Amino acid sequence: MRRALILVSIMTLATVGASLPDSTVSVKIERELADFDIGINGGELAPDGSNVLIYGEEGFVHLISAKNANQQEYDVKLENETVHDINDVTWHPGGLSAVLVGDSGVVLRFNSTNYALGEAEGSSVMAGKDINAIQFTPGSSVAYIGTEDGELWRYYANTFTLLDNQATSRISDIDCLPNDNICVVTSLNDGIAIIDQGDSVSWIADSSSHTWMGVGCEEPRINRCTAFASGKKVARISIDLLDTSKSELGEIVVLGQLTGDFTGDNSGSDFASIISLGPLGMVRWTEYSGEAFLMFENRDAAEVDVFFSADRYAMAWENAENSGFLITGQGKVVSFEPLSENVEDEFPEFLAYLLVVCVFGVFFGMIYWNSPWLQRKYAKLTKRNK
Repeated sequence: MRRALILVSIMTLATVGASLPDSTVSVKIERELADFDIGINGGELAPDGSNVLIYGEEGFVHLISAKNANQQEYDVKLENETVHDINDVTWHPGGLSAVLVGDSGVVLRFNSTNYALGEAEGSSVMAGKDINAIQFTPGSSVAYIGTEDGELWRYYANTFTLLDNQATSRISDIDCLPNDNICVVTSLNDGIAIIDQGDSVSWIADSSSHTWMGVGCEEPRINRCTAFASGKKVARISIDLLDTSKSELGEIVVLGQLTGDFTGDNSGSDFASIISLGPLGMVRWTEYSGEAFLMFENRDAAEVDVFFSADRYAMAWENAENSGFLITGQGKVVSFEPLSENVEDEFPEFLAYLLVVCVFGVFFGMIYWNSPWLQRKYAKLTKRNK
């Protein structure tokens, strides 16, 4: 019931004086990766769920354990191969390698078997381009790349091919259907595009009036993704597998009672998405049911540590529903777990007193009705009062 009440409140459009939804997780700062601001930009969980590859400013790349992120001995710090900022990473579906992209045409390949990190062959064609997004398709070695100036590229076998340059704004995110090599692209000002299995790009009509921050295609049971936009907006995208140009953008829903705004998203457990908030906070979105739950917001972070609340979201993952780790921009490793149900909060104090009175009333009532002596005494007392 408590979760249902949270759902109702969070999905209601903002109104003056509306109460904030309840948080569903507690957070704890476990450690810091360094004693200075690292400038972490993001990360991604490996396909087998064992490790997380995080990246950041000035070529920072770091591998940590997904299950034991709170323990430093599992960390693998990789040597910087560039002085430029790294902006995104994607794991190959096989899980043995990953590709990282960044400013000034940086494209790096990571080998998880020997922890080697180096420049990808053929990447010189991307020189000078700030790359913001990359995503492997689920069933091949093809990856799609998005740049700061809106270009979409195909990366396969050390070859980079320009697919589309209709957009002029930043490609903010790329994600693909779990069971099909069809991907969805979001941009800041040019709307949403679909890339089909033949590498054709189709831009969805009437999608350019929103500032899209990310997209999640986590749910394998339906041909649908969810896009997240500035203004706390979510919208489902229905994918036409036979003709992706006929794909449609659904109703825009505003999660109006949240504080802050959407800044991006990561994959959660059980086909959910974790939406990041700025100032620091997280929301859990489930595409199949269309449910959104506040995980924690900035005031919760401030109760833990005021400096933590001033930090920013870099990436998060779940090892189980509402249980996992958050990495902040400055390099804090933060665990989160479900809040324990507080019976006192759900059972008002006055009802507790009423329950006590009722219990004692029933107890003394039973004694009275089973005691002729008490009944005679009461009868005499009432006659005396007449």
